[in-house]
Amino acid sequence: MYCYLLGCRYRSTRLYKMASLSWTEIVQAQKENRRELLLNGPQIAQRIVRSGLDRTLYSLELLNYLEIADASLPDLSEDIGKLVNLVNLVLRGNKLSTLPSAVGNLKVLRLLDVSSNVLKTLPDELGELSELHTLDASRNDLEGLPESIGKLHRLSVLNISSNKIESLEPLCTGQLLHLSELTGVKNAITVIPDTISHLQALKKLDLSSNKIAEAPASLADCTKLKDVLLTENPFRDRRLGKLVQQSRGTKATLDYIRTHGTKKSAPEEKPAKAKKKKGRKKAASTGSDLSEDLDKLMLRVLNFKDSSDGGVEVIVKEGVASVRPFIVCCILRDVNFQKGTRFKRFITAQNKLHDGPLCAKRTKATIATHDLSLVKFPLTYEVKEPAEIQITPLGRNKCTSADALMTQLRKEADDLRKESKRNTVSGIHKYLELLDGHQKYPCLCDREGQVISFPPITNADITKISRSSDHILIEVTSSTDLAVCKKVMDALLQRSAEILLDSPGTGTAASDDPDEDVNPGPADEAAAATDSAGGREVGGQRSLVVEQVRVSGVEGSLKVVYPSRTDLQDMTDIKVIRS
Repeated sequence: MYCYLLGCRYRSTRLYKMASLSWTEIVQAQKENRRELLLNGPQIAQRIVRSGLDRTLYSLELLNYLEIADASLPDLSEDIGKLVNLVNLVLRGNKLSTLPSAVGNLKVLRLLDVSSNVLKTLPDELGELSELHTLDASRNDLEGLPESIGKLHRLSVLNISSNKIESLEPLCTGQLLHLSELTGVKNAITVIPDTISHLQALKKLDLSSNKIAEAPASLADCTKLKDVLLTENPFRDRRLGKLVQQSRGTKATLDYIRTHGTKKSAPEEKPAKAKKKKGRKKAASTGSDLSEDLDKLMLRVLNFKDSSDGGVEVIVKEGVASVRPFIVCCILRDVNFQKGTRFKRFITAQNKLHDGPLCAKRTKATIATHDLSLVKFPLTYEVKEPAEIQITPLGRNKCTSADALMTQLRKEADDLRKESKRNTVSGIHKYLELLDGHQKYPCLCDREGQVISFPPITNADITKISRSSDHILIEVTSSTDLAVCKKVMDALLQRSAEILLDSPGTGTAASDDPDEDVNPGPADEAAAATDSAGGREVGGQRSLVVEQVRVSGVEGSLKVVYPSRTDLQDMTDIKVIRS
């Protein structure tokens, strides 16, 4: 009997010790049925080095987000395949030399980040991740890509920078119909395959710092390309080498590659005929270039007029520098939102910029637009006590204080966090934290003291734009950098020109909404007879008019005027005319 009791006691002690070895974070996640788990940093790394990763992790089948980063993880168990609900898997900054084949079981995975490891290969099973949208395998030791990568039909973003990859052939099989961003900086790539043209959704291609000697003419057939970076490559064509080094713009680079890039070998022709054809081709090319120049959209910049002559100036008061110091403004003149879906697309473009990397969900910069006819000048950019700021938020009809609005928004963010069982508030609410710890908040006020903008939270309903607005005041603010404000404004003007100057009946500017029909109806065709563009015509060409706005200190010193001569330098397919 004593021996039996002793045995039971030994087993219970052993089970207690095993339970005590389970990691607190994992036990808590299991207990609370969490969907997210983050295991990062030196403390996690020490535990992994000492006793390995707690295998209880692989029983958390409800997880949809798992991050094990900068944790010195040497390997990943095949049991990772049990976490079938994973949508995001981040394994950045570890010591992984291989990935288990069981990763192919993660059928709903949309993001896989294995950057900054020591991977030499990617498993063939990777091709089974039919929902994968983003793959980051940068900063590894990869010497090639698996053939199965061509099966990732939904792949949109691929980063394979800082590896030893020599060929891009597996990507160019014609199956990656949604690949829009390909970054392959610092590899050993020697050739851009002629089949690169199969990547018809490609918008950004960065193959800088490789061993590429020639560019195929077919690269210019990637019709959606907006960014091509090929610097630090040993091109045989010196002119092309200079063109890419000087960053003259994607259009100039692609135009040159289209004409002078390498082509598939064709049957030989008699020298005399070849010479004649060459001459005719050159003449045709010249005519095409002239036609393209005439077809370019135009953005016309009007210089700042003195405020006594109707010029718009924003006065920045003391105190705002410690909260949100940077503001840039300009005016869009003679816009036409009445036609087709222009107004909806303009709003969508603004929202996409807010969500994208430039604004980073409003944490880096925030855009506000105002109907100029509803704004009472002059404007002041200042700080006030939260209770003093009274504003009717956009889309609402009741005036509230900034204090009450922030309390309400924080509660909504926290309720959403609890509902989704997150540790922190979601990315879309991160901008609320920018005002934490500040006793005063920034605001843009009109001459009567009314608040028309409360960045980065909202602008006022009293100056909101509508389909009937024809002059628009645009404001971009940031707590981090003036250059960010200018980049965001540049991007918004680029998009505005594409939307507002869209040729009638052609649909040249792609819709921001994939489900949206941008083809004009009969009403639009009739409107086209009197309005060929959203702005004005200069010499028969379509033109969007942008007027400078001056931002000054209280004492009158110039802080910034936008757009200045150094702005709008990288506009794509848009000719900038300055007064």
